[in-house]
Amino acid sequence: MIELKQVTKQYGQAAVLKNITLSIDEPGIYCLLGRNGAGKTTLLKSIAGYQNITDGTIKVDGKAITTSTLDTGVSYIENFAKHFNLPVQKLLRIASEVNPSYDYDFASEMMERFELDGKKKFNHLSLGMKTMVSTMICLASNKEVILLDEPVLGFDAIMRVEFYDMLAESFQKHPRIIIVSTHIIEEIAKTIQKLIIIDKGSVRFFDTLQSVETKAFSISGLQKDVEAATQNLNIIGQDTVGGLVTSYIFDNPPKETAFLEVHPLSLQDFFIQMVGYKGGIRR
Repeated sequence: MIELKQVTKQYGQAAVLKNITLSIDEPGIYCLLGRNGAGKTTLLKSIAGYQNITDGTIKVDGKAITTSTLDTGVSYIENFAKHFNLPVQKLLRIASEVNPSYDYDFASEMMERFELDGKKKFNHLSLGMKTMVSTMICLASNKEVILLDEPVLGFDAIMRVEFYDMLAESFQKHPRIIIVSTHIIEEIAKTIQKLIIIDKGSVRFFDTLQSVETKAFSISGLQKDVEAATQNLNIIGQDTVGGLVTSYIFDNPPKETAFLEVHPLSLQDFFIQMVGYKGGIRR
């Protein structure tokens, strides 16, 4: 279980995380979305104990997390993670030697699946393969909380499909909390159970993917018709083109009529509406 209470992180006068209170108490694959600079990496590093927060508390399985916590129960890999310049097979072996619960068989199986040359040294790998090695080590750690920060950087389309399969297999083998931060939204939608959206250091949304599929809609038509249909609904955004208005809602949708078009939002479109800006002004 991850529990954050009134968590704030400041760098000088700039608050990167702002009074975040959040509880994640069920195993699952969670997707963390946010624009560049929204605070995603800062949030993950804070949960992992890689940096101290300015105010508030973070607990994992009841244990307070700070940089001095000896065993946080969290495995975290950030993008562009560095390792000793050793052969891949040796890196996997070292990881298993320092962690008694490490799943070396899983890591070896994944190495074969991704056709990684175990004799090749880490610095000689492509960016995508370096990221894959880091991700395999993280997933195979069998920690109760896994944090992956942009794990598909440098992956081609085939590698990304394989990664999502590997993620699902790892979770099925060892259910735990896995949080994945990514910009490639639609691809991960088939794998995740819950969605966390962070914007300007605050959590804007935390719910199941199913809730997005059943409550996120666009409603288009003449302004008077759209306003009448959405009068008591939760509107998250709006566009006007000519005489037509499109309102974006997160609510139970009205029925489509001859005067209204009602369409479900994709996960990407929902995310855009939740954190969208035009001309620097919040919509």
